Amino acid sequence: MPYRVVLRPSVAKAISQWGLSDFMLVEVYIRLREQLAADPTRLLMRLTEPFDGMVYGFHMIDPENRLCEHFFVFQVVFSQDEQTLIVAKAGYERREGL
Repeated sequence: MPYRVVLRPSVAKAISQWGLSDFMLVEVYIRLREQLAADPTRLLMRLTEPFDGMVYGFHMIDPENRLCEHFFVFQVVFSQDEQTLIVAKAGYERREGL
């Protein structure tokens, strides 16, 4: 049974301010709401940096600019109901070039 994924308003606001293309924006939400929801135990890692806690991270090459790579990291906590994942914090970095 997939988990329910809830983004804190501050996370949704941060994502909207990253200036991603429509394609990249949709892909970020698919990865959070579908992939993470389906298998959090495989995708979450325990880290201390950039966030202390359970972290979901991934990167993508920009389809419009193959020399541009996007890195995403999200701190995720389990809700008390044990059926909901709360995306508490978000980080983003963009790198261009070889």
